[in-house]
Amino acid sequence: MFAVFRCTFFSWLLLRVADCGNIVYPRLLEARGRDAEKILYIQDDVVLRLQKTSVLSENFVFSENFDGRRVDKIMNGKKLEANMYHDRNRMASVNIDEKNGVVKVKGILSDILRIAPLNISARLDDGPIPHEIIKVEQRARPIGKPTVHPKIKANDETFYAELKIVVDDNHRGVFTKDEDLVQYLALCIKLVNIRYEETSNPKVQFLLTTVEVAETEFREELFVANDVDCPGRSYKQYMDPIKMIQKAVNLYGNCSEDITVVITSVDLADNFNGNAYNHVMGQAKLGGLCSVGRRVAIVEDVPPTYSLIQIIAHELAHTLGVSHDGEKPLQSIAKKLNSSCSGFSGHLMAPSAHGKNNGHFSNCSIEQMRAFVSTLNESCLKVKLQTYHEATTHELPGKNLNRTYYCQKKHPNYPRIISDNDGYYMPRCKVMCCADGIYPCFEEPAVDGMSCGDGHEKICFRHRCDKHDDPLKGSS
Repeated sequence: MFAVFRCTFFSWLLLRVADCGNIVYPRLLEARGRDAEKILYIQDDVVLRLQKTSVLSENFVFSENFDGRRVDKIMNGKKLEANMYHDRNRMASVNIDEKNGVVKVKGILSDILRIAPLNISARLDDGPIPHEIIKVEQRARPIGKPTVHPKIKANDETFYAELKIVVDDNHRGVFTKDEDLVQYLALCIKLVNIRYEETSNPKVQFLLTTVEVAETEFREELFVANDVDCPGRSYKQYMDPIKMIQKAVNLYGNCSEDITVVITSVDLADNFNGNAYNHVMGQAKLGGLCSVGRRVAIVEDVPPTYSLIQIIAHELAHTLGVSHDGEKPLQSIAKKLNSSCSGFSGHLMAPSAHGKNNGHFSNCSIEQMRAFVSTLNESCLKVKLQTYHEATTHELPGKNLNRTYYCQKKHPNYPRIISDNDGYYMPRCKVMCCADGIYPCFEEPAVDGMSCGDGHEKICFRHRCDKHDDPLKGSS
């Protein structure tokens, strides 16, 4: 029997408001060298060598339901990504709108730096547009059809798992346009795939084939209880993960994709006699990939903070037969395994999050994934859809994410919450969110691309602070 894996995380308390932004005037320089399509000057210490990245297919399908009738919208993936660029060495990803030599830039400069045009009229008609560089922090919480391509087959090098993402109305409502939602999810899956690049024989990657807005509302799965994160507020609405995953199984357990992940922005929490315990952030069927009635997972997300990335990477591994480090493996693959790993090594599949290796798989996880994929039938190994959506992004999401903004989105019931940049948590790729004049502080994980020291030379990537090469450069 397959187990249901519940991923729990314990939010620790601690952080400060982001620094006020610098005003800059970006401009494009002539590209020199074969490895850069554009050179974007931001300021003396921030010069991006930009490359195009393609993640979305040419014809991307976005599905909605109106009055019980499914409507598929075909989006132009190439148009969505036309102005998207990335600098792999700086792990930056930006959108550039250039008209008559004047540029507007928005996106991620590093794990903690974001850039956006200022909404002011104080500029000459022909002059450069002022932009603001914003420093952002993220809250950490433990984890408990575009272009038409030739049909792909899994081979000794790579296994492509087809992924369908379903969002509920709460999550979709954060985005002004459907295209914004698609680009957000595409970037998240791109960074998930980077985490899976260390798998081998075969390497596992995910193809985002469908994005859908849930036809059925998850109302019966909601409950109201005391707000455990903000005692000063009487009540809060939560989502029961046990009921939610059961509904997900009923609705999506027989989909044609290898795995369907349902995303909600409602806080997942267990309901014990009317009391909420919100340590759960995701749930999946162990070994459920390609299994009828089990090919589902659920995760929570706080858009647009990209908190989804680590959680969905963890849950997808469960569907690929990976147990928590230190726990018994799936019985069907146990005889194929040789490795033994501790649950305290802090890897991506550790029972609790925020370990020092939280952005990487342990040897045990990689071995279990390899063993599980070897048991899959030919139908699962083949990519069934000739058209799929590639995630297209050119910068890490944390680059332009203000830490205080991140804290505010993660903890909306604390209106005066700020991030605490005291020099201790930043190099550890953590964000401390502290309510002004109130005791609780919440430790949140830094988002990929956030700055973590030495000016902007070092950034957080996969929860390690270093001078990382841009992981998005040359990726697809």
